Amino acid sequence: MSLLEEMRRHVKKLEDLRKHEDPRLSFSTPEFREAQRIFTDNFKKNFGKPVEWAFVKKHEWSKPQLVKLDKPVDVDGNPWPLDNQGKPILKA
Repeated sequence: MSLLEEMRRHVKKLEDLRKHEDPRLSFSTPEFREAQRIFTDNFKKNFGKPVEWAFVKKHEWSKPQLVKLDKPVDVDGNPWPLDNQGKPILKA
């Protein structure tokens, strides 16, 4: 048996194994990639919620510490709109 025949049999065996595989479990499908892209975009935007906690350096030489911000901001650092009680207005 030549090496080429052996490789062909191996490829055929792998194809037979993949025939019964559930395509929904694959990470290379267009559906999964689209869902992953949507999740990543929303993650970068904090899922439409204000940023209330952040790593802040008190001084240029100090280490960043997690602190609650005085007023919530968006992911770009702009002030988040507040209601009459001073609570952030969440987008519906």
